[in-house]
Amino acid sequence: MITRREAIKLASAGAFALAASRAHAAMAGATQPNATAIASAASSDTALDLRRLTTADLRALPRLESPSEIKRTGRTRSFSLVLAAGAVEPLPGHRVQTRTVNGASPGPILRMTEGDDVEITIVNRLNKGTSIHWHGVPVPFLMDGVATFSQAPIAPGSHYVYRWVAPQAGTYMYHSHYSEMEEDSVSGMMIVDPQDASRQPRYDVDVAISVTSLQWEPSRRAEAQAILADAMLMRGMGGESKADPNPGMGDAMERMDMVEYWCFNGKTFPATDPIRVKQGDLVRVRFANVTHMSHPMHLHGHWFRWIAQDGAPLSDPHVMNTIAVDPGQTIDIDFIANNPGVWPLHCHIVSHMVDNKDVMSGLVTAVVYEGFSLPSMMQQYLR
Repeated sequence: MITRREAIKLASAGAFALAASRAHAAMAGATQPNATAIASAASSDTALDLRRLTTADLRALPRLESPSEIKRTGRTRSFSLVLAAGAVEPLPGHRVQTRTVNGASPGPILRMTEGDDVEITIVNRLNKGTSIHWHGVPVPFLMDGVATFSQAPIAPGSHYVYRWVAPQAGTYMYHSHYSEMEEDSVSGMMIVDPQDASRQPRYDVDVAISVTSLQWEPSRRAEAQAILADAMLMRGMGGESKADPNPGMGDAMERMDMVEYWCFNGKTFPATDPIRVKQGDLVRVRFANVTHMSHPMHLHGHWFRWIAQDGAPLSDPHVMNTIAVDPGQTIDIDFIANNPGVWPLHCHIVSHMVDNKDVMSGLVTAVVYEGFSLPSMMQQYLR
């Protein structure tokens, strides 16, 4: 079977269409289950004086501040990451064999405070060498985790200890930097907190979202082959042409994007975790993109501020409702929960939010206010 990576070289770029109507359909079934929620929503226009219709309150928020220097805290944060083959479920009942970190993909979020001494032990239980790169962190050269540059690969059955000092507060990530094409599921996020909490606003909700992808499970390979063949107008390559449930839908790039699971924190919609908020909450969302494509993230019903990128605060936060998170980037945004309801947060590329059956899937979640229910598609995965 031709792989997506082979096929993508022969493809052309896709275009956006129908995102708004599909997002609306995906949010169907979201209800206001009680009188309190209905009254809150009805009175919000008066209570907030329609301030949600302007960006004034958002622009009035303090920006993030970088420290002028980093002082050692004297604390050591120790972590252990075990890299091994395993099975994950982007949707319940859909098991995908992949390479995991502590049994999951993405791996755990590593949290620390700037100035902490950090000690991370990598145990390699994979069948080939590996290394871990601390993406965005200015570590000492020998700790950078780039095999053949700063270290030899960590051999199967062995371990390696990385030691460095936590940098300024922000959002970072880690990922394999050896055999990356095979080990692209070996990744995770790192969050560094400030020593002085007054350097940033006080957030009521702080959510980290790792954007990843997983190939379909073996039971769907014939279907994937047919979709790729259809995408490249080489239908004889598919073997089982009937396996493509919607032949001809979308252009080549879009179709090829529909043979993998696009995931928020290892889950694809509707199994993604909702972001639960209360009226008036200040919410921070941290994105990390370890995929091979850009993802323009769009939030319905709210403006947000772009406050940081790659661990560095923006001196002049930008107000927007859609922001591109490019491969290898971390992007931080924040918003004021001032518009009660159930609102989609999603990638604005159709083939990353719609599956090969033209059903909402992939990089979609919901911002759910207190007193409101989940969309019906998500209710079966209630957490």
